[in-house]
Amino acid sequence: MKCGVLSIVYGVVALLSLLLFMTYFLFDQKKDRRFLALFCCVAASNFGYFLLSICHTLAVAKLANAISYFGGAFSMLVMLLIIYDVCQMKKRKWLTWTLIGISIFFFVLPASGDWLGLYYRSVSLEIINGTSHLVKEYGPLHQLYALYLVGYLTLMLVCIGYAAKTRRLRSPKYTAFLLVTVLLNVGVWLVEQIIIEEFEFLSVSYMITAVLLLLIYNMLCDYGIIRPDTGVLSVQMLTQLNTRQINPGLLPPGMEEMFRGFAEKARTLSSAERRILNYYIDGHDIAEIPELAFISIHTVKKHNRSIYQKLEIASRDELMLYIELFRCCGRLQELTEDAPEVVQ
Repeated sequence: MKCGVLSIVYGVVALLSLLLFMTYFLFDQKKDRRFLALFCCVAASNFGYFLLSICHTLAVAKLANAISYFGGAFSMLVMLLIIYDVCQMKKRKWLTWTLIGISIFFFVLPASGDWLGLYYRSVSLEIINGTSHLVKEYGPLHQLYALYLVGYLTLMLVCIGYAAKTRRLRSPKYTAFLLVTVLLNVGVWLVEQIIIEEFEFLSVSYMITAVLLLLIYNMLCDYGIIRPDTGVLSVQMLTQLNTRQINPGLLPPGMEEMFRGFAEKARTLSSAERRILNYYIDGHDIAEIPELAFISIHTVKKHNRSIYQKLEIASRDELMLYIELFRCCGRLQELTEDAPEVVQ
């Protein structure tokens, strides 16, 4: 590469990563904690690469290297947990905490630099064509990080393979999309290891992978195949609703105002949006609505976005929560009432 290009490229990638994190944080109403963590880790990793490329002291270079490893180690962890959920695998707390512990170890090991002599025997700073690099003499445990990456990528592929075998994603196209997303990282890592060592291509592939995972996750949520991470309160309420344990006479203060407010918002829906809402009330899935309403799935999703905006909710899962709440309290008719006509 030409003089100074590497630092510029790292800077652009770091800026794009930060913009992706800020865009998701500010504009995505769901704000899934896993994707917030993923975009944060990717931004941290790319900031570390950029800082390393422009630093002029060894101390700052070591700090930048540690930041990049922090983002890289935990990006792989969060990606695996997201794929684990997308593939609808049963969660086991001991496995999650074990993976977290392993990720912490593989962050601390390279972040220690040459202090223990385990990951690096020695490091020094070298500036070539305006771009800073760490010159490293590797220690006995250096190859473990490669095994760590391979292990996580293998676990991702195992999850996808199991989901495909058990048909948990309903359609092969979702499985193929996930598979391509993971294989992208495998291919980039191999290219980086075998062909091009001067540039950290994983910094770019992490960013692309995060966006692709967000796309397929939202697609599966839209089709009702998986539920978004809506928080502990919503999960508890859904459990109560599904077992019909809510007593309308024991609802907390302020619920009456919530009922009236939500019903008022429902009356602002257009006739087409109201038909979509009625299909959901009747228990139909989003995949069934195009055939019932004689419209395309694209039109259904467009109406969904408008419904969410007018009702001030984040997802279809939240909409179904409100519907069940109205149903259990015997007030479902309030959502199906037409808006009063204006007398001129």
